[in-house]
Amino acid sequence: MNRKPPKSPVRPPTIRDVADRAGVSPATVSNTLSGLRGVTGDRRRAVLEAVEALGYKSNHMASSLRRGQTRTVGIVVPNLGNEFYSGLVRQWEKIASQSGFEILVVASGEDPVTEARRIESLIARRIDGLLVVAADDDFGSILGFPAGLPPTVLVDRARGHPQFDTVTSDNFDAGYRGTLHLLELGHRDITLLISSVNHAHLRDRVEGYRRALGEAGLAASEWVVFGGGTVEGCRAAIEQDLRRPRPPTAIFAATFYATLGAVKAINALELDYPDEVSLLGFEHSEWMTTVRPYISAIGQRVEELAHSAWQTLRQRISGEATDLARVLLPFRFAMRESTRPPKSVRELAALEAQRP
Repeated sequence: MNRKPPKSPVRPPTIRDVADRAGVSPATVSNTLSGLRGVTGDRRRAVLEAVEALGYKSNHMASSLRRGQTRTVGIVVPNLGNEFYSGLVRQWEKIASQSGFEILVVASGEDPVTEARRIESLIARRIDGLLVVAADDDFGSILGFPAGLPPTVLVDRARGHPQFDTVTSDNFDAGYRGTLHLLELGHRDITLLISSVNHAHLRDRVEGYRRALGEAGLAASEWVVFGGGTVEGCRAAIEQDLRRPRPPTAIFAATFYATLGAVKAINALELDYPDEVSLLGFEHSEWMTTVRPYISAIGQRVEELAHSAWQTLRQRISGEATDLARVLLPFRFAMRESTRPPKSVRELAALEAQRP
């Protein structure tokens, strides 16, 4: 009885196979998967599609062991219940998976003492690096480790720390351009609703608001309302403001919680927006385009922020980076339906239109 010879085992795809299928060099494949250098657009898409089609799995374990690395990154955020921070974590989880890394995520609860304990527990897991959205501006919990830290990148709440790479968004410009948008519509009574000014990035938004009003000759019209760190606090604060004898014609809600609080207050007072009051929100969330009128908003480019922070950390881990990184990203503006000229401006325009 003749027996068929055993089949040779199927050779697993190599990095060269991925490169050939994607039409790029092996170095481009390596850089895409490791995150050491930015590969964007069509080339990055082609590499990831080739990886999925071929079922390519990079054998990171052996090389990591040789370098004494765990291919694990620790991530510290203030609050996983905040949609912005959870969005960052989702992006980092996706990037890590594509790069052959694992992530360990902890939340500080906005408390520096808790943050220090969480970071200590991450260091005990022998992480290769840290991505930190800090609980406070002086970074005391981060600087307090006598043995030092692994490579660390400060994200979002950072202006340019002398010891760490920083990746953040231009919060001053967001406050300035958001206010300018409302001024250009004809608003002169603009309330800025913000959670607090406990962090530098929030103070930058307030300063941008003040700069825009000052340039318009309206410095005396400044009206900043603080709602604390909760949606309910923001709701109560802006509801009281809307009950003024001369209420604002526009609200610039300069945080995500402030935006939620403003919507609740406007609904509770049965006001129509933007007919009776315009609302400019902050951050981009799916619910803002679910219920009419759609919310005009300024938001951080979460995907770009996450990718830039990850790439900066990988360069620091690899030893490729020399100078400290100072990455400042622009915000994304989405002007939708919740902002329009105030009633007085609309009425004047209607009268002008009726003139022969």
